[in-house]
Amino acid sequence: MIWLARIWAAVRKVVSRWFETELRTYRVEGDTLPKYIRPNQLIHLVDDGESWSAAFMCPCGCGDVLEVALIKDARQSWTLSVDTENRPTLHPSIWRTTGCRSHFWIRKGHIHWCGKTG
Repeated sequence: MIWLARIWAAVRKVVSRWFETELRTYRVEGDTLPKYIRPNQLIHLVDDGESWSAAFMCPCGCGDVLEVALIKDARQSWTLSVDTENRPTLHPSIWRTTGCRSHFWIRKGHIHWCGKTG
């Protein structure tokens, strides 16, 4: 039975990585998003040394890629900070008014749910 416990522990470790909700920031030069964004990635687009936008998959699981502006002069913009472990924090919260209508914060790479509307 010990072998079964060891196998189960190994499987749990692998599966937990698949469903890891902690985001990590990946800096990309230019103004074009990559074709594919993994669920645990936040893409930080930087063009000519200026933060342009941040993009990530919606944490609710709907499959949508969300992109927020980081340009201060934009009508609606966010502030991105990244800690020493590449974990992002976005301010203000993300509140989707279409699609899944999720409302959440991203703090140190973790999703903090505010609930869903509608």
